[in-house]
Amino acid sequence: MRPHPSHIAVGDNEFVETLGLEFDDVDPGLVIEHRPGFSFSWAEARYRATIAGDHSPVLMDPTFAACAGGGAAEISQAWILGAFAATTTRAFGRVVANLAWENVSFAHPIRDGDMVFAESTILGKRETKSRPDQGILHVETRGIVRGGNEVCRYERKLLVYRSSAGPHRAAGYV
Repeated sequence: MRPHPSHIAVGDNEFVETLGLEFDDVDPGLVIEHRPGFSFSWAEARYRATIAGDHSPVLMDPTFAACAGGGAAEISQAWILGAFAATTTRAFGRVVANLAWENVSFAHPIRDGDMVFAESTILGKRETKSRPDQGILHVETRGIVRGGNEVCRYERKLLVYRSSAGPHRAAGYV
């Protein structure tokens, strides 16, 4: 497997930060620890639920949420999935499309103020016959709170550009 430098030289003493891993640069078994971690806020989760039009009492009413959550409000699972997809974007920045989300599970609730980290493992990859400049990655991502407890896990199938393919170089990304 080739090393994955974070920056590529584009001139004398001039570097450009890379944007994501290409299909050809990863092999099954590669583990990516996505950093930095992030902290969930119930107020932000409530705001996002409002924007999405989800007015469930467990997401809108702090008293109801605390009662339903065993004394402390839980963060919306939809917001959790969205946040983990966003935090993995740096590693998977060459994605053409999300093809599938599978085996989504939530082992423990995430609560207001929890610091969470994401970790992804490449489970498989395959070339496509119809798109020779792209390939499909099968990725498992886990959410882990500080202290090591797993809070969620899911698998994604991603359509990803192959090396030197796609619009990145023409747009100034390497």
